Amino acid sequence: MAFRNVAFAAIAAATLAGAFGMPAQAQTDRDGQQRWINIVNRTGVTIREFYMTDVDTRGWGDDRLGQDVVEPGDSLRVVPTPRQRSRGYCQYDMRIVFANERTVERRGVNLCQTSNLVCTSTASCRVN
Repeated sequence: MAFRNVAFAAIAAATLAGAFGMPAQAQTDRDGQQRWINIVNRTGVTIREFYMTDVDTRGWGDDRLGQDVVEPGDSLRVVPTPRQRSRGYCQYDMRIVFANERTVERRGVNLCQTSNLVCTSTASCRVN
């Protein structure tokens, strides 16, 4: 009976963590660096696509949002692929594509020192 209660408590805690937006995994990689970015949309236009690749990789690769979008006023956390993370890069290039076809590119964003990419217009996204 005690095991059942412990198992239920663990499941409930994991469910609540997800419901309140708390990450289920550690925030840092094995080297102690955090490698993720919150895309914050403060524009009036939906962010339709987001590409992120380490600075030594050519091409943008796949859209990291997949079927998701970032609506005006919303934010979404994006983590590099496991392969990118295992390579130990901190510097990433990013490409944001809005629903109105406007794009913004940010080069050399240091994910180990910043956590937000804030888009305030379809021509400007800054890191902080």
